[in-house]
Amino acid sequence: MRKPRFIAKQGRKPSGLLGQIVARVMAKETVDENDFALKLLQLQPEDAVLEIGCGHGDTLAKAAKAASHGFLCGIDFSPTMHRISTRRHRRLVAEKRIEFHLGSSDRLPFDDQSFDKVFAVHTIYFWNVPLDHLGEARRVLKPEGRFVLGFCPAEDARFQATFPSEIYHIRPEAEIAKLARDAGFEAIDLRRHTRGDVRFSFVIGTRAPDPL
Repeated sequence: MRKPRFIAKQGRKPSGLLGQIVARVMAKETVDENDFALKLLQLQPEDAVLEIGCGHGDTLAKAAKAASHGFLCGIDFSPTMHRISTRRHRRLVAEKRIEFHLGSSDRLPFDDQSFDKVFAVHTIYFWNVPLDHLGEARRVLKPEGRFVLGFCPAEDARFQATFPSEIYHIRPEAEIAKLARDAGFEAIDLRRHTRGDVRFSFVIGTRAPDPL
């Protein structure tokens, strides 16, 4: 069944009371693919980690266990999600283990080469100009750092038919892999994961070491 536009808009940018409900649903429904993304990141204890589109913040809180001596940041452009994540994980925020930022991923508020690992799950659908966001992800990634991008691809016809195309820009795997290469990521790899009858894809890339 095709989702109404107002629900699709909440999936893109949750707001108000309905947005709070959407946040709780997302926290439950996306656990599997978020956990798989963490595995693909190959987190190390000292890693500095950025999640783009961090939403409820639960995935970053899990990452904090693996990056036990690292530093974690999340960014989301929904004020509702920013409030939820900050409140939900206030202990980690108070301990300065995690920072949650309100902002857009095409203008990341971080210095160049700040993070060992960068990841985003269920976000690329909402990037009208993906190269702007992917370029920023590469900019803040350290040389030899690892980038993981998770998404439901256009090859999943059921997913594509569920969401209005004017809000969800659902792209084929090959197109997203090419976008990652065009943004400057190297060693592009594609991994697939399934949750029930949902097909999920991950593009994995690295930032090459700086030339000597």
